[in-house]
Amino acid sequence: MKTKQEEKDTKESHTLWADGITKRTQRYEDESNWYPFMQNIEDVVKRIEFLDDKISHLSNDIGETQGMIKNLRKVLIKLEIVDDRFVF
Repeated sequence: MKTKQEEKDTKESHTLWADGITKRTQRYEDESNWYPFMQNIEDVVKRIEFLDDKISHLSNDIGETQGMIKNLRKVLIKLEIVDDRFVF
């Protein structure tokens, strides 16, 4: 089940996100003003955390699927539907 934040992040494409950072940087070209730079860094860190969470979730899904396939193979072998030498 997706959270509201995940749905929002999914709807917002990476290109739009990157354009927002570029526009913020272009608006503040004064070297004495570090706020936009710091805000950009915070946004990048949040985006990296989101992508890390997505990768972790996908990795868990892949692991679960591989486990289910192994269990299915064992059941098919026990039922003698598939020969033990058949590897998939």
